[in-house]
Amino acid sequence: MQRLSRAPGIPKELPESTLSDILNGKRKRLPDWELVASFVMVCHRHAEQTGLPTDALDTLERWQVRWRAARNAQPHATGSYDLFTTPADEAERRTSRTVARLVRLAGDGDADAAFRLAIIHVLTGDSAAARYWIHAAHRQRHPDAEAFAGNRRPIEFAANLSFAYGQAYEQEGPAKRDIARFYYRLAADHGHPRAAERLRALRAVPFGKPLPAPVTAEHRPG
Repeated sequence: MQRLSRAPGIPKELPESTLSDILNGKRKRLPDWELVASFVMVCHRHAEQTGLPTDALDTLERWQVRWRAARNAQPHATGSYDLFTTPADEAERRTSRTVARLVRLAGDGDADAAFRLAIIHVLTGDSAAARYWIHAAHRQRHPDAEAFAGNRRPIEFAANLSFAYGQAYEQEGPAKRDIARFYYRLAADHGHPRAAERLRALRAVPFGKPLPAPVTAEHRPG
């Protein structure tokens, strides 16, 4: 397994001692997602090379859903940084319910949810998770996945889309403004001026100022 985990496309090498400890129940903490994803991918690759059936192994997306559920049941179980454990001073920047919903949808094969997760992870600096979700979006035939994967300025691309998502949610009314702020914050943190402007406007009065008419030059979410 360690040899197969060194192949291109596998997120993380699988040390024999680490795997042995986990599989034998010697480690109590939940493994990080990169290790779990690598293990599942290596199992699939080994099965394909040896002619064994892969149906019982299930998909990466399904394993991601299971891992998230285990993590949510034990919020301090992982030893690595957890995107969904939101410190109080980042509450506006990260909306765990939004992301959890996207994970559930992506696990059911929703290409747009996988694509949005890739956008979010690019902007939050989790490159491994971003690669995973853009690969999932491409596999699920999202029309923009290939362009995103090959973009030379992925952060700018993602920030523009995040701003567009924020606009779309803000247009839906006050009930969706928390989600709009989430996407605006992601874009604003990477220098998107219009996203920063919308955040200021929403903070200016209790219910924010009306959103101006969309500018057609902006890239819109599909």
